[in-house]
Amino acid sequence: MWDGLVLFWVVLWVVIAGWTGLTLWQTADTGDTISTSGRALHSVGQSLRDLSELPLVPERPGVIGGQVVTSADQITERGQEIKSQLHQLALLLGIAIAGISIAPVIVFYLPLRVRRHRDVVRLRAEIGRWPDDEGLDRYLAEHARRSLSYDEIARLVADPADPHLDGGDVRRLADAELARLAVRRPSSA
Repeated sequence: MWDGLVLFWVVLWVVIAGWTGLTLWQTADTGDTISTSGRALHSVGQSLRDLSELPLVPERPGVIGGQVVTSADQITERGQEIKSQLHQLALLLGIAIAGISIAPVIVFYLPLRVRRHRDVVRLRAEIGRWPDDEGLDRYLAEHARRSLSYDEIARLVADPADPHLDGGDVRRLADAELARLAVRRPSSA
């Protein structure tokens, strides 16, 4: 169940991070719109400059046209800078959202999960070598007492509070612990 919840958490935040990054990436098209406006304004400024070269037209439209061309070039350049910055921000924000939300899984849950997997693998090997070892059964029975609920233990043994369990009680608790860990006891030789 925990693995499923953790997987859901990771997938949820990867989707949110991707969606956020993609949305911001698409917003960067605003930079193209700004650059296109700058190019159009550049054309207007150039036309004013060209107009001032005609005879009988004063210099004033040419001066204004030059100012418009300069401003338009700055707008076009800034539009591309905005697009580039929004692309960078989209990537960084997507990575940050995914990283911050998945980091606890990697730092805390994954090591515990790996350790549990190693313990189960070792236990499978031990139970495979010594399926009827009383010491191993007592060890498993003690683990069962810590991991199972009181009701589960009461169903398996006559007196759950008795610290001294007989062989049958030990075996039932050991088998319950093996079942909890999804480890099967091989049949005796």
